[in-house]
Amino acid sequence: MTFLHRMFTGLVAAAAIAGPVVWGGATAHAQNQDEKFAELVETLGIPVAPGTDLPAVGHRVCDMLGAGLSGTVNPVPVVRGVVNTLENSGIERAQAAGLMRAAVQVYCPQYTRFLGR
Repeated sequence: MTFLHRMFTGLVAAAAIAGPVVWGGATAHAQNQDEKFAELVETLGIPVAPGTDLPAVGHRVCDMLGAGLSGTVNPVPVVRGVVNTLENSGIERAQAAGLMRAAVQVYCPQYTRFLGR
């Protein structure tokens, strides 16, 4: 099982607990964001299982950052924690950092300042 497939399986379980989500019609902006994220993930060489909801993975990364950064004065442990979580899911450290940066770039640019160089 690939990293993103395992991560997506966890996201599906979380969504089932949280309740159904009604998306309605997808906007062109959202489609462009999702396509951009998918391209970045492909460029990083991260294996993706068929049927993986990449946008959900990207949003989950942003959720982890948001939850960790809320109320903290030192973002370094939070960023390292997200990278470690991604790495522990079966991808290389460089890919984990790249995945986090891609998610931030596309879905939550407000966290860019916490990522350093």
